[in-house]
Amino acid sequence: MGCSNDPEKPLNKNNKKSKNSSKKSVKKQKEDIKENSINNNPVENYENYEEEKNRNEEENYDYQNPIIPNFQPYLQSKNDPFFNFPEVKENKYVGKGLKRMKGYISNIPEEELKKKREAFWGTRVEGNKQTWNFLKEICEMPSGEENNLEAMLKAYDLTPYKNCINVSYDALGALYEIPNYCIHDPMIYELPEDNKKKPNEKKIKFKARNGMKFLKLKSSNYTSVKKIKTNIGKKIGTTYDKIRLFFSGKEMKNDLQLWNYNVDDDVVVMVMICP
Repeated sequence: MGCSNDPEKPLNKNNKKSKNSSKKSVKKQKEDIKENSINNNPVENYENYEEEKNRNEEENYDYQNPIIPNFQPYLQSKNDPFFNFPEVKENKYVGKGLKRMKGYISNIPEEELKKKREAFWGTRVEGNKQTWNFLKEICEMPSGEENNLEAMLKAYDLTPYKNCINVSYDALGALYEIPNYCIHDPMIYELPEDNKKKPNEKKIKFKARNGMKFLKLKSSNYTSVKKIKTNIGKKIGTTYDKIRLFFSGKEMKNDLQLWNYNVDDDVVVMVMICP
C-alpha cells in the first residue's frame, strides 16, 4: 500500500486537500464573524480602542515634565560653549531669584559683547515675539528688582526650567533659551593677548574728576580698577561699590587694570557717585 503505483494514493491526496480546504474555510468564517462583530458594534469597538490608547498614553506620560520631558537646556556653559560664555572656575554666583546663575568670563571687549546681545535679541524667530520682548526687559532689569519675577512670568504663562530664566517654556511648549551673556554682565574679562598686548609695569600719575573737584592719584598701570575705586572712596568718604569710573566714554570694570584702558600720565578719569 505504500508503493507509487498504489491505486488508493490519489484518493489520499484528495482527502488532504479537502481537509486543508475545510480548515481554511473555518478560519475565514471566524474572520468574517469577527469583522461582522466589529462592524455591528462600532461604539463598543471605539470604546475599547480609546481605553487601550489612554492606557498606553498614561503609561508613557511623564508627570514631572509633561511638555519637554527629554529637553536638556544650556544651564551649564560646557554644554554649548558657543551659546554661553565659560563660567568662572569658582562657584561664584550673580543675581537673585530666577536670575541667579553662575558668573561667566567674557573673552571679547565690552563693545563687542553689547553687539552680540543686540544680535541675539534681534534674531529670535521661534516662539512668541511679545514673549521675547518681555524676557529682554527682564534680563535688562536693574539689580534689586527681581522679587516679582515669578508673578511676572506667570502672567505670560511662562514656566522657568530648573528655576532659572535662561530656559523657560510657555503653555504651548515653545522654548525660550537665553544665553548667560544676555542676563548679566561678565564677572571677568579675559581678552586674548593678541587683542591687546600687555605693557611693562610703570608708575603713573593721573586725576580723578568728581564733579568740579579733581583728585590727584599715584598708582601703577597694573593696579585694578577696583583698587582705584577703593582709594578714591577713602578720599571722598564712600565705598568702592558706590563709585563708577569712566574713561574715553567707557565705564571701567572692577576686574580690569588701568593699562586695559590706556590710562597713562596726566589723563583724567571721570567719577560718578551712586546713591
